[in-house]
This record gives sequence, structure tokens and C-alpha cells, in this order.
Amino acid sequence: MKIKLALPACLLMFLSAGVYQNVTAQQKQDSTANNDIQKYRLHRNKPLEDELGYTQAVKTGNTIWVSGSTAAGYFPDQLREVMNRIKMDLDKYHATMQNVVKQTIYTTDLDSFMINKIIMKSFYNGDYPTSTVVEVKRLLLPQFKIEIEVTAVLPKEE
Repeated sequence: MKIKLALPACLLMFLSAGVYQNVTAQQKQDSTANNDIQKYRLHRNKPLEDELGYTQAVKTGNTIWVSGSTAAGYFPDQLREVMNRIKMDLDKYHATMQNVVKQTIYTTDLDSFMINKIIMKSFYNGDYPTSTVVEVKRLLLPQFKIEIEVTAVLPKEE
């Protein structure tokens, strides 16, 4: 029982604290099928990512995939923090929010999202990506009310 309680506490500490001091874009070559794909992985908190089995962001060619980002706090604060985290993740690959072509938003409170959507829209300055919004019963931790993942495309392969 202590292990089950320790993981959510650890997650909340790392995900809500905005741990960005050690964020690195790490190059690693992975083989898939008969193709070698150059992957540049972004880690916010590698021990936590290893524990959960994911990478915060991956760049291959000129495409960047950013895993779902979450935050704790009141809904508007969560939304603002999530968008700031995505912006910082993209910045590590020299991309901006205007490079985002697709976003998927998961929320446990669609009404709060609709009331606060102006916050999210402000990050795009009118250059909006395609978007899907899904109301879900629960996210990873009960404190999380919103999770957003994005796909961005750079103009040319770097």
C-alpha cells in the first residue's frame, strides 16, 4: 500500500514543481524495422519518466511530439502552467507554439475548460493548430484537471 501512495506523491512533486533545470534534448539512435531513425529525446525528469515508461518529447526529422503535460492548482493556473511547459519543451528544439499543428486536450471539467479557453488561445496568437478536446473521468492524479499533448513541425529538418 505504501508503494501505491508513494508514486502519486512523487508524481505530484515533480509534475507540479515545474522541474526544468535539468531538461536536456538527448540524442539517441533507435532502430525500428529496417530503418534507422534518429530520435532526439527531451527529458524533464528522467527517473520519473523511466518509472512510468515514457519520454517527455521526441524529435525525428522535422517533427516534434510532446507528451501530455499536466500541472496542479486551480483550473486557470493549471492551463497556464501546462501551456508554459509545452512552450518550454518546444523551445528546447528551437520551435515555438506557431510550429504546433495538432493538439489533444484531455480535461476532467469541460465547463471550466470552455470558460478558460482564452488562456490557451493566447499562446497561439491566432495561429491555431488542429485540436481535439476530450472530457475524461480522471487523469493520472486526481488533482490534475487538464492534460495537453502537441505535435509540432519545423520548417525544415535541422
